[in-house]
Amino acid sequence: MKEERRLEILGIFIIALSFFILVSLGGFNPQEEPTISPSVKVENPMGRLGVTVAHFGIKLGFGYPIFILPLLGIVWGWFLFSKRKLEILFRPSAYLSGALCLLSISIGLILILNSQSDELNYLPSGLIGGLVTQFFIDFLGRAGVILLVIAGWLMLFRGYFTWNLYTPIAMINGKWKAWRTERSLVIKYKEKENVKRRHTQELISKIDAKKKMDENDVEPKSKEHLETNNGKKEGDRKLDLLSENEDRSVMVEAESLAEKNIEENKSVADRDGETIVAETNQDEIDINDIHVGEMASTEEVLIDDLEERRQSERKYHLPITDLLETPVNISDTMSRDELIDRANFLTQSLSTFGVEGRVVNVHPGPIITLFEVEPAEGVRVNKFVQLSDDLARVMEASRVRVIAPIPGKSSVGIEIPNRNPETVYFKSVVNSQEFVDAHSLLSLAVGKTTSGEIATLDLAKMPHLLIAGTTGSGKSVCINSIICSILYRATPAEVKFVMIDPKKVEMTLYKKLDGYHLLKMEDISEPIVTTTENAILALRALENEMDRRYNVLAEAVVRNIDEYNEKMGIQGETIMPFIVLVVDELADLMMMSAKDVETPIARLAQLARAVGIHLVIATQRPSVDVITGVIKANFPSRIAFQVATKIDSRTIIDQSGAEKLIGRGDMLHLGTGTSEAVRMHNAFLSLEEIEAVMEHICDQPKANEIILPTVREATLSDYSGDDGKTDELFQEAVSLVITHQQGSISLLQRRLKVGYSRAARLVDEMEQAGVVGPFTGSKAREVLVDESYLEIIRD
Repeated sequence: MKEERRLEILGIFIIALSFFILVSLGGFNPQEEPTISPSVKVENPMGRLGVTVAHFGIKLGFGYPIFILPLLGIVWGWFLFSKRKLEILFRPSAYLSGALCLLSISIGLILILNSQSDELNYLPSGLIGGLVTQFFIDFLGRAGVILLVIAGWLMLFRGYFTWNLYTPIAMINGKWKAWRTERSLVIKYKEKENVKRRHTQELISKIDAKKKMDENDVEPKSKEHLETNNGKKEGDRKLDLLSENEDRSVMVEAESLAEKNIEENKSVADRDGETIVAETNQDEIDINDIHVGEMASTEEVLIDDLEERRQSERKYHLPITDLLETPVNISDTMSRDELIDRANFLTQSLSTFGVEGRVVNVHPGPIITLFEVEPAEGVRVNKFVQLSDDLARVMEASRVRVIAPIPGKSSVGIEIPNRNPETVYFKSVVNSQEFVDAHSLLSLAVGKTTSGEIATLDLAKMPHLLIAGTTGSGKSVCINSIICSILYRATPAEVKFVMIDPKKVEMTLYKKLDGYHLLKMEDISEPIVTTTENAILALRALENEMDRRYNVLAEAVVRNIDEYNEKMGIQGETIMPFIVLVVDELADLMMMSAKDVETPIARLAQLARAVGIHLVIATQRPSVDVITGVIKANFPSRIAFQVATKIDSRTIIDQSGAEKLIGRGDMLHLGTGTSEAVRMHNAFLSLEEIEAVMEHICDQPKANEIILPTVREATLSDYSGDDGKTDELFQEAVSLVITHQQGSISLLQRRLKVGYSRAARLVDEMEQAGVVGPFTGSKAREVLVDESYLEIIRD
């Protein structure tokens, strides 16, 4: 009670003193000098003491910036009076004091730079600010002091505020690069058009010259013909004129027919030596029968303008879209006439190969164009499938995919890549209306469909995703877009990641998420799991976390994580974050220890959905020994990028077609509850964009860490008999460890060809025998004995 009284008294005193100083400074008159003589009249509201305070504070002190001190004193007095925590004021007070000094020096510098005489009035900056500035000018020069002041202000603002000074620079640099890229592309496009125009003019000039030569050859023949006619009789002349008119009419008809045939066969002209002859009169295609659709246009919105992303009270600010590259699109799409010409050429090509049909619909897209072909009566659809390679050769395409038939239609779909495919940028998908309207924290900005529509998926509804594709097909870019999609929607308190990267290079950029989105475990010291041993520990730790979460949901009497978080939000309690497990290469883990990897993955895939644990697993080898039946059955949602064979395509999506993809993000998505794969084009996300997002997250305050407890003891107890017997491979294991001076489980697995469980038990036995040291995280255990120990255990 006495302490509170003292704080209130001290607060009142500081407030009164600060208010006195503030009014004294406000009544400052440069003509008044401090005096104690009663005969001198003063105008300061606080009397002679106020004159003295203002004189020493402004004129002889720091100038007009001195007003910061009494204002700061009033705030300190109020905090004391209201008994609030003073720790909050320490940092702002220190920075305001620095700003006071720097502002005084800055005003002094401006006065000196604008002064035309040697006599300076240091009133605005105060004598201290002016003299300090003059000292620095004499020592560093004017340019040096200007540089020092600018650097001081930048450091002061960067130290106090959370603003990232590099972000606007990066944004300007990105826009500059985008402008340069767009300008260079436009210049190249114009040059290409100029070359075409010059070439066309040359052809026209050659044609005109040939016409003139033909006219010059016709004139002498006509004169000779007239002279011959003059020597003939009138009757003969009439007969000649009649025969001449008949011949001329025949020639005109022949010429018109030839011109008509040439125009009709323009669309089937020779292409690199490939000549297809069309029936001009019988199988003519009416262009009005072909319906040409338009590519879907996407409405761009700014996800940064969402109200929940701009809440000022949020400590953690989600990444902004200015960190991403601005899409550069140059309109080079095919016109309606060009699409009709390609449709006619496709129909004639099919007829040449003995398959009759006609194109009824054309659906252009950013990467490919879908032609709907209606087969003629009696034509089997498997004939279209057999012609895919021949059509790719004739249509000058890398690969042609045939959908025979299109689900729900009587027509066959033929997907042909565009000659100038567009690039689907990640920023255009993030700023789309579809992604903005998706309210799930696990919404994924996948890319675009074949018709140009925005494609988004919800990982919470999948609930797990299996990805397969060859090297360079776009698999890693897809994983990056999945991770960054979640980072753009969720804070570290809402979503956590567990990343397993056996290749050790694909997810290096995400190490910066340590302390933010990455989930920590007691057994694993590395932020990104790279070893098989740690990967198995991580999977088992997630198993234990899943069981723990089910117990929590049961105690809260809720069925899933959404109901639990809603209930905890109402009560003001901490929510349960989602956990996303990302495995970049499953084949390596299955090769090292298939049994120890397959079982926890299958169990998590079966049960973890309700408690908010979701799996995203990728592999470049979609064979049956990697994607086993147990794993495949629990991953109803799958994505197939370009693969080598039909067998690989059937392994991942239960149907062929992935072998006909063109790569670079082209994929087939098999959704939950459907048997038909949908073709999509994955959005491109560069490494520079990922680095910018990581830098933004690193500038945010760190979240409360969640550390999963150790599972090593549970793992050993589950698979060791505890019967007191030494493993029969113990001597051989000790020999390997001593020879290689490396006590690791993975070494025993490779050399002894045993599973993780038995290798872990052998290491545990060696630790009890004093052969190796205790567990040290991701590093191999220290070997404590030398080769002489082998003779002891043999005896």
